[in-house]
Amino acid sequence: MVNALKNARAEPKKIAGAPRPLFDRLIDDDPETVTEAPPKRYYNRFELIQSIEREVDRILNTRATVKRAEYQDFAEDPLNYGLPEMFGLGDFSQYDATNETEWPMIAELCEQAIIRYESRIKDVTATVTSFDKKTQTLSMTIHAEFAMKEFQGELTFPTTFLMGQR
Repeated sequence: MVNALKNARAEPKKIAGAPRPLFDRLIDDDPETVTEAPPKRYYNRFELIQSIEREVDRILNTRATVKRAEYQDFAEDPLNYGLPEMFGLGDFSQYDATNETEWPMIAELCEQAIIRYESRIKDVTATVTSFDKKTQTLSMTIHAEFAMKEFQGELTFPTTFLMGQR
């Protein structure tokens, strides 16, 4: 009885690692398996970096579906960025990806979207490195810092995204 009370008042065991975001926890890594292992709730450093890269890719390859005429009105209130139709990149069709002088403006829009929707990183810098006319994909390098309880550091990785709607 004494041990039961002692255990009931004990602090939960601290687990090292970075907590997995909700959508990462919902992904079924092995859909063929009927009996699942206990869910993994924490990432190690390498898994955290991979998760951040996936999320940045998801952000850059998703377009906000709010109408262009309404986007500015929605953007005035930061709470509206929580609406599903605001997730991702806003309309940037006014920029010509074949024109290298417009790459810094496209990179800035990408930086803003990443900062807005990926809270695990800060001091984001996006640099456009090339545009493939044939596939209509823009290549960039993302550099950022991450600071979580267990892990701190910098990360730099390449990414690509479609210039058109998805």
